[in-house]
Amino acid sequence: MRVGTGRGMWRATLALLAGLVACSPAGPADNVPATAPPPALGESAVLDSARASRGESLEVAVYTYGPGNAIFERFGHIALAVHDRTTGEDVAFNWGMFDFNQPNFLARFLTGDTKYWMVGYRTDQFNAAYQGEDRTIRKQIIALSPAQRGALYDFLAWNAQEQNKYYRYDYYRDNCSTRVRDALDWAMSGALKPALSTTSGHHTWRDETARITASDLPVYAGIEIALGRNADAHLDAWGESFLPERLADHLAAAQVAGAAVVQQDSVIYTAQRAPLPNSAPNRLWAGAAFGLLLAALVVLLARAAGHGATMAGTTLSIFGVTWYLVGGVVGTALLLAATVTKHAPYMGSNLSLLLFNPLLLLTAVLWPWRASVGRTGRAVRGLSAVCAVFALIALVLMHLPGFSQGSMLVVFAVLPVHVALAWAAQRLTAPATRT
Repeated sequence: MRVGTGRGMWRATLALLAGLVACSPAGPADNVPATAPPPALGESAVLDSARASRGESLEVAVYTYGPGNAIFERFGHIALAVHDRTTGEDVAFNWGMFDFNQPNFLARFLTGDTKYWMVGYRTDQFNAAYQGEDRTIRKQIIALSPAQRGALYDFLAWNAQEQNKYYRYDYYRDNCSTRVRDALDWAMSGALKPALSTTSGHHTWRDETARITASDLPVYAGIEIALGRNADAHLDAWGESFLPERLADHLAAAQVAGAAVVQQDSVIYTAQRAPLPNSAPNRLWAGAAFGLLLAALVVLLARAAGHGATMAGTTLSIFGVTWYLVGGVVGTALLLAATVTKHAPYMGSNLSLLLFNPLLLLTAVLWPWRASVGRTGRAVRGLSAVCAVFALIALVLMHLPGFSQGSMLVVFAVLPVHVALAWAAQRLTAPATRT
């Protein structure tokens, strides 16, 4: 088997590095409804008067639901309810609707183009469903003026129309929780956003996601690998409100024009399940131990193979092919996600591409010939060395302003293995190939 090691590989390497430092777009900009929303407060005195009259009988409440069992349920849920005290009508508007069976759901999910929509349910039935799943239910009555309540009712009725109810779901910037937040901000003529934007937080998209997925190790590890440095920016209260529980807490503390946003706050059902942790676990040293353990295994196998142990050489071949193959698949997925999907704002600008990238696929193919004489052997030894150097570069960049990101755990887990495999490839080279 003959493989060239010419300029193509190095051009691909340079392109990969260039893509790594490229800026990613800031977020979604394609959620435009089919028809324009109703006029905002202040645009029509006649309409505002009618809204004030209508709003006298209305009560607006935010219902927040605690975590459930499924991974996507652990983030909680939220609904915005309008209760008409005159007619008794009580509708909870839910922006969290999706269907696993909808056409192309998997493709849409993988490319970040998942379609969600809003539906109204009877509030008592909606709450009963979540209580039946043993999920805590918190109710917050929002302190709005009659005109604001009437305007919000008009907005929700418009949003619930078939042509306006669909939107492209974005986990961090446009989801069931941010839709409730934005609807309240619209009813308050934009006064809620400044009230929440002035409160700086210590949370990031990464650590909030890690906190919630910590008990599911494969998901937790995948998210640590997938999120780039844009996910490490500290969020204000407005940004933290992508999580229902955070939005509820921030609404409870917020004031607009000196008045509290929440008029009444109560828990109407308390779940029996254990609550989620308050912070993400620190698994840095566990990751380092994992990486060092695998690296030590590689070193032992290489030493044994060097002394003629056939089984050790075979095991090292299988391990290396598997390591590079999995890493190459992950890296290819990361590169595609960061360049051609709508996940780019969160998965782009990602140092994980120095640890997992398409070059690993070629290394996996050539790894069994690592000790051979000729171009194929030199190619695989060079590739394994490049992979190790890339991992070392990731470690250095982690400490440089403008490049650092919160995935040091991934570097600690992967770097030792890359270095050990590169060392093993050189160690097992036949003497004739070293001249």
